[in-house]
Amino acid sequence: MKVGGFIGLASLLGHSVVAHPSAHSADHHHLQTRQNGGVVITTGAPGNVSPRYEIRQLQAQHSQQWSLFILAMQKWQAMDSNNLTSYYQLATIHGQPYQSWNGVGADAGCQDCGGGYCPHDIALFPGWHRAYLALYEQQFVAIAQQIAATYPSNIRQSYIDAAASIRFPYFDWAAIPPSGQDAIPTSITSPQITVTGPGGQTTISNPLYSFKLLTEIGIQYPWSSYNPTLRYPNNEPTNNAQSSETYVIQAFNKNQKSLQSQVYNLLTQCNDFQHFSNDNAGNSRSCSNSLEGIHNTVHSISGGYNVYDGNQYGGHMAWINVASFDPLFWLHHMNVDRIFSMWQTIHASYGASQYPQESTWTYSSKTLQTADSPLKPFRKDANTFWTTNTVKNWASTFKYTYPEFVDSKGDAAAIKSYANKLYGPSASATAGSSKRTTAPNPGSPNAATASAPASSGLLTYSNGSTVEYVANLHLPRYQLDGSWSVVLFKGTPVSENPAQWIFDPNYISTVGVPAMAGMKKNKALVSSSISFTKTLTDAFHDGKLANMHVNNVAPYLRDNLHWRIHGPNGNVDPASLKGFQIGVFSTSSFLQATDQLPQWSQYLPLIEATQGKPGGADLLSTIFNLEKLFSL
Repeated sequence: MKVGGFIGLASLLGHSVVAHPSAHSADHHHLQTRQNGGVVITTGAPGNVSPRYEIRQLQAQHSQQWSLFILAMQKWQAMDSNNLTSYYQLATIHGQPYQSWNGVGADAGCQDCGGGYCPHDIALFPGWHRAYLALYEQQFVAIAQQIAATYPSNIRQSYIDAAASIRFPYFDWAAIPPSGQDAIPTSITSPQITVTGPGGQTTISNPLYSFKLLTEIGIQYPWSSYNPTLRYPNNEPTNNAQSSETYVIQAFNKNQKSLQSQVYNLLTQCNDFQHFSNDNAGNSRSCSNSLEGIHNTVHSISGGYNVYDGNQYGGHMAWINVASFDPLFWLHHMNVDRIFSMWQTIHASYGASQYPQESTWTYSSKTLQTADSPLKPFRKDANTFWTTNTVKNWASTFKYTYPEFVDSKGDAAAIKSYANKLYGPSASATAGSSKRTTAPNPGSPNAATASAPASSGLLTYSNGSTVEYVANLHLPRYQLDGSWSVVLFKGTPVSENPAQWIFDPNYISTVGVPAMAGMKKNKALVSSSISFTKTLTDAFHDGKLANMHVNNVAPYLRDNLHWRIHGPNGNVDPASLKGFQIGVFSTSSFLQATDQLPQWSQYLPLIEATQGKPGGADLLSTIFNLEKLFSL
């Protein structure tokens, strides 16, 4: 590629770093840069390091930044789709339409390159998305700063000051929601939203609710007909379909406790980067889940399925190739990066080498990828790309951080304390609460149990350790030729209609498996894990379980644990899905102090809970004998 120039964030503000000195609007300037052969440089936001707030925290405590956030999203989504840094164009980097962005094509000699740029099932996953979010945030901040300058003169400076430190918020779907609120905030699920604009208070169509694609060229059916973006569509793939937000709210409410446990287990049990980073099935019982695996489930419960017939063809978020068009994608991924940042601070391991399970737009599945592999298409400068190693220091590199690091020393002890308080078995802090007063005193042995739930004695052994039960799953990601999910129940579901499952009284949790059609030849086996502890505690309080001892839990799960698989064309017999397995384990944790990680015991299989059931693991299954999996 012949490069005639390059642009960074400064050019968005009228201070170009190439030979385009005249000041233009961001829309016109970027389009001109594209036509002149320039390339976009990923710099991150300008100025000093500033926090990305939890979305509820931003709305409640930073009203001027909140209005700028909403208005910037509105303006950005309306930008010409031919503009290289429009909302639409940045969303296409992740998936459809499959095309080169910013002049970045396939590696030389790549015969199987295709799809979007986004890497999955590989250790590049966290770093690639970090660079992606930095590019997204730099454009968002530039637009917010433009809007701030349009407020009336008597209040303009306060909005300019607010825009100087604004960052894109995150949605913490794992922490306890604020009292009286649903797990997903109304600012995401309401079609209309009220903000203070340059002309005063105004109610507008909510740019967090959906995105209207200005062009459908290259977008495959049915999403070419699902426009604007939808969650749990209520009709056939036509432009008359609408989102079913009742289902979205129910899905997040029903899965919050499970996600909370999953994040805690990820932060406290996954000690090496490779197992932490991606869902390519690892040889670890205690770290069967991953950052990517948890992220997958949130995608699935966000997009859902068609509620009118239960078909898996559902909302955009459930499908890799179109997920990034939904504004929820960005709020979700900011939280994924936050969890990545917390894990980095707690653990020393960083970076890994891995062969991809699939090719992308730029690299082949046959090429080893390392922490020094280029994270295309994100340019560090005109001649080099960002890598997993070069995006490691998020604050100094891209000028953002998170409240947990601002409201504490930001060291390993402080972040461990936040992990325990936000996501641990005795968690009491709510989403967006990061002030020092919400974090227990480091080293206090009583802090972990000070806010323990009433049932904590039920979960505690005589030595003070806390019992935990989990289901580990092996999932052949691409074998159903599209996205699918596994839904677990504590009894036979009332209905076999998937549209009713999240309302079923026996519903436990969902494990999401986002995928794409046309990839059945890919034999990727990924892993995931969910906690049963809350389900078993509820069973005890309902008089269905004598106690939490394994001798009672194993037969209870044998009689009551059920699962269903919902594929792109309806329900799937688990026995027919080669490679699918589910197995149950027991373990326990002991927390000496809240600024430490808990000590976890060995994972012991509960073979009785699943053997003899379709897809259920038995004594000889690889999920209980992981060494067999890696000798095949």
